[in-house]
Order: sequence, then C-alpha cells, then structure tokens
Amino acid sequence: MAAKKNSVWAWSRTGLMGALCLTAALSGQAAKGADAGAHEPSAPLPPAAEQGRTLFNGKGLCSTCHGIDGYRDRLPPQLSPNIRENIGRLDPPPADLRRAETLTLTTDKQRFEAIRHGHLRTAMYPLSKESLSDEEILSLLPYLAALRGTARAAAPMGGTGDGSSLQGDAKSGRTLYHEIGGCAVCHGIEGHLNRKPPISADLSKRLSRLAVPPANLRDPAKLKAQDDEDRYRSIKLGHPGTAMYPKNLLRDEDIRDLIAYLRTLREATR
Repeated sequence: MAAKKNSVWAWSRTGLMGALCLTAALSGQAAKGADAGAHEPSAPLPPAAEQGRTLFNGKGLCSTCHGIDGYRDRLPPQLSPNIRENIGRLDPPPADLRRAETLTLTTDKQRFEAIRHGHLRTAMYPLSKESLSDEEILSLLPYLAALRGTARAAAPMGGTGDGSSLQGDAKSGRTLYHEIGGCAVCHGIEGHLNRKPPISADLSKRLSRLAVPPANLRDPAKLKAQDDEDRYRSIKLGHPGTAMYPKNLLRDEDIRDLIAYLRTLREATR
C-alpha cells in the first residue's frame, strides 16, 4: 500500500509540475515576444526553422522548461522564483534539446506524438489543439532539428528535406484506405479508379455526377498536392471544392499511415 501511495504521489507531483509550467507559460505570454529575440542562436537558422523558433520562444510552452533557444540555463526572465525552483526540481529534468545523443525520441513521428500527447513519466504534459495546433507542432519540428544540429533531416512534415513525411506504416495505411478510411469508395481499390468496392447503385450514380471527379492517386502529374504536408492537410481538413471531406475519425498517426500507402501507389506507376 505504501508503495502504491508513493507511486501516486510521484505521478501527482509530476503532473503538478507540468501544470505549473503551463501556468507560467500562459501567464507570461505578453512579455515573451521581446525577450525571445534577445537570445540569437549561434548559427543562422534554415528558413523552415524560423517559424518554429518563434513558436518555441514566443508561446513559452517549450522555453519555460527547455529554456530560450533550447539553452536550459536561459529560462524566460519573467518566470517567478517559485516556478524556477519547481522546474529545477523536476525529476527527470527537462530534456536538453541541444544534445542529440541524450534524447530518447529518435523520429519526428515520436516527437510529434510527445508534444501532442505528452511523454510518460515526465513533466511533458499533453497539449490541446487550442494551445498548440497540429500545424504549429509541424512547424516546431524543423527548429528542433536545428537545435540538434540535424537541420537537413527536417522538413515541415518532419521528413528528409525533399517533401517526404513523418514516416507512417504503408501496410496499415492500405488497410485504412480500403476499410475505415473509406478512400476506395471514391478513389478505387488500390487507387484504380475503375475498380470500385461493392457500393449501391445510387452511390455509384452520385459518384459519376461529381463536378470534380476523384483524383487518380496513381498519376502524380495530375495530383494537386505538392508534398506530404499538402496531403496531410487534404486528408485531415478536406479539399475545398471537391467531395473530399475532413476525415474526423482518423487519428494523426492514421493519416501518416495513409500517406505512406499513397506513396506506394504513386511509385508503382514510375
């Protein structure tokens, strides 16, 4: 029983620390903008990382614990002594984002999930989309790569710099495409527009009357999406002016799996 109480207390204490960090971040936002610019990074940032730096320092959700520009000894000056003391007592302490060899997350997919959903047994608490949107998290990833000294490996979607996405699982994406994702109904089995799954005559007629027909996912030349970031947004938010509606039932990792599968369809025609 004593061990259980200690475990509960440890969890509660970590959660409290996270809440204190969030309180500090939100209460000091007005003063952050001017301060963030006072700490220039040691080397020029890639253009893709500039927006992430503004978010990292400006919102305070990151710099409150990890320090301005990732320097843990440079906490935002507006933090109260009490908050500073609490951050100093965190166990484990906030990760040193400038020391890649000490970081446990090795992919941008993992980093995205940790920022969104929190990191188990640390003060890295979940962030709502109101606090930090998916697009803002994606903007943070190139900046975090710059801090680690691996900026070439970072693109807006956390890929290799050539437009590739956060790595999803193509096999899972194929299952989603043909089942819960509902993609095959419009885009066809395996992306073949002329091979539809069993559907009603009424639905078939409605699909044939669409003002903008479903895209041929096997023909890269006819696709409007330029990179995986565009594909991510199209699946998640829908595509205005088409029958591509927002996929509210799909998780972010589901969408990334779909993107990985869609890549195999495009590559099959090369």
